[in-house]
Amino acid sequence: MKKYFLVLTFSALAILYCVLMTRSFMDEEYTQRDFLQYYLLTPEPLRQAPRLASHWYFTRHADEGSGLQISTLTFTDIAGDKIQSIAEKLNAYIDSYPDRRVQMGIAVEERKGTYELRITHYESGEDK
Repeated sequence: MKKYFLVLTFSALAILYCVLMTRSFMDEEYTQRDFLQYYLLTPEPLRQAPRLASHWYFTRHADEGSGLQISTLTFTDIAGDKIQSIAEKLNAYIDSYPDRRVQMGIAVEERKGTYELRITHYESGEDK
């Protein structure tokens, strides 16, 4: 009986892992509260990035052919008078990140009178 329980548990975990990994090939938004996605999909530099706005979410896109993985941390609903300061702080974070091989950048976009700021992390299959 114990043997069957172990086999079932292992099978369930393997299926869950496969489902989560295949979902990583789709662009999907998630938050830090989505425990499994956050810890399985979010690269360390984005986990360590300062949270400089009240609202944020993560996305991840994987390109099957090249192996390039693009992960983003997007801050939303930023007032125009705060965007410059937040952008400067994130640029300072990127410039001072200890691993010089990590590729990151930021982009700012205006949406309906407020701003979004995106910090993007690029990782190729060769980086691992």
